[in-house]
Amino acid sequence: MSSKQETPSEVNPDHSPTSLPKEFVKEAGKFCPYAGVVTRGSGMFQEQGRVLLLSRLRMASLILAFATGAFLIRGLLLREFREVHGQELLIFDAVLTGILFAVSGLLWLNPCLCLWRLRICEAITFGAPAAFFIWLQFSELCACDPEVLTKMAFAFPLKTVIPWMILIYTYGFFIPNSLRGVMAVVSLMVISPIVSAVMTGMKVVDVSDVLYSGGLSEMVILLLISATTAVYGSYRVGSLRREAFDAKGVGMYTLRQQIGSGGMGEVYLAEHRLLKRPCAIKLIRRDKVDDENVLLRFESEVQATAGLTHPNTIEIYDYGHTEEGTFYYAMEFLPGLNLQEIVERFGALPPERVVYLLKQVCSALAEAHHKKLIHRDIKPGNIFSAERGGLYDVAKLLDFGLVKDSRQDKNSLDLTMEGAVVGSPLYTSPEVVTGDGKPDFRSDIYSLGAAAYYLLTGKPVFEGDSALKVVFAHASQKVRPLTEINSEIPSGLEAIILKCLEKKPENRFQTVEALSRALNKLQLKEWTQEQAASWWSDAEQLAQQEPGLEYASDYLKATTILPVNA
Repeated sequence: MSSKQETPSEVNPDHSPTSLPKEFVKEAGKFCPYAGVVTRGSGMFQEQGRVLLLSRLRMASLILAFATGAFLIRGLLLREFREVHGQELLIFDAVLTGILFAVSGLLWLNPCLCLWRLRICEAITFGAPAAFFIWLQFSELCACDPEVLTKMAFAFPLKTVIPWMILIYTYGFFIPNSLRGVMAVVSLMVISPIVSAVMTGMKVVDVSDVLYSGGLSEMVILLLISATTAVYGSYRVGSLRREAFDAKGVGMYTLRQQIGSGGMGEVYLAEHRLLKRPCAIKLIRRDKVDDENVLLRFESEVQATAGLTHPNTIEIYDYGHTEEGTFYYAMEFLPGLNLQEIVERFGALPPERVVYLLKQVCSALAEAHHKKLIHRDIKPGNIFSAERGGLYDVAKLLDFGLVKDSRQDKNSLDLTMEGAVVGSPLYTSPEVVTGDGKPDFRSDIYSLGAAAYYLLTGKPVFEGDSALKVVFAHASQKVRPLTEINSEIPSGLEAIILKCLEKKPENRFQTVEALSRALNKLQLKEWTQEQAASWWSDAEQLAQQEPGLEYASDYLKATTILPVNA
């Protein structure tokens, strides 16, 4: 394995989210000369989300502008229309058309609008027609002759609802938003005409008679059908895009099979179309595009991992987003299992194997710590035991999504509020829980010690029926000696783990190098490649025989799921 894979961009060495990779800035600069100047708190994935919203909003505003313009031309050409509806309607229609064309022109001529300005344009694009429809509905009903109103009672709900249906469908199918966001906006579009009709009925008795004789209920039913269809359509369009996206792959990568999922998205086994190299693609879900914290964490993971070159740290190959709004990055595919899965499926690990894996993780952490990066989420699930280049039990450190730059830099990324507990409750350090002192590299050492405790005993350091009880146990309760759970653990190794788990950071190993040296001094038989290869061979056979281990079998036989027909 080469010491450093070529990546598609150069990442800011400070890992600051305020600077975009040069390749992305170059591409963005084709239509936005200020793409390299990004306000604090935004990053490359936020910038890509902004570009996606810009392109969708351009089309939506232009379509609505042409629609209102067509009705304006119709009114100007037809004398009968002007006589029935009057000049006032044409004036307001002209104003609305002008507003929509102005917004559309702004979006097309100024592609550098920031996200909140785009949201203002979105509000104008859909708010202006909504206000026009409310005025039109109110004015026409108030001015309508009672006899005519009675005759058109059967057509009143449909005539009132059609413009709103168009607006609802346009928003649902054009504007990228989370499911919650789409439901909120569409709900406003449903409530507005109903409230307008009720207020009109309070002023005009004949309108009230029409409403409460079935017109209002028919309006509600039609609007609810439109809203449900638009919300489901928005969701389904996103799903269909994802399905088509899954079929054709990401950029130069063909997706093969989903191998994991989480709160931010999914991980797929993929293959580079030209190099035929297997890799893993991590996708962020479409409904998370507007979640700033999720995007920043996703970006943090890409930037931090891409800046690390140690062979025991997972390697990033590529990143980007698709036209459908799916954000992704490609990383090396690791045939194997994470240590959480290994212990859950096969039991506690022998001491010599734990030491073998721990020393590799210490080596990877050393590079991160030298670059002033604190991982903050060390746990067995984020340590992978893989096969690389014919070698087994090659440890890989994963998931730098909660990484923190410990340097005093105003632009350093912090994805949590001051005082918030980050990481996993089972492996978090006492100082993170209590807030006593600023968590530093020794917090990672505590978490690594907690992970080692689990690998050796099959049990976490502290257990409880709630996360709150567990995190406070780390801060206040005494650690149970490992030998009380597993008497075969050497006393020297137990002493090292317990030192990692000291409540006060100054009583722990002060660096991962010191921890690694202590592990090297242990008088343990060495875990060999012959043992590792034998264990993985036995594990593969067990995974094939046991019905509960199909997931492990997928990882252990990774090469068998690369073909398209798998």
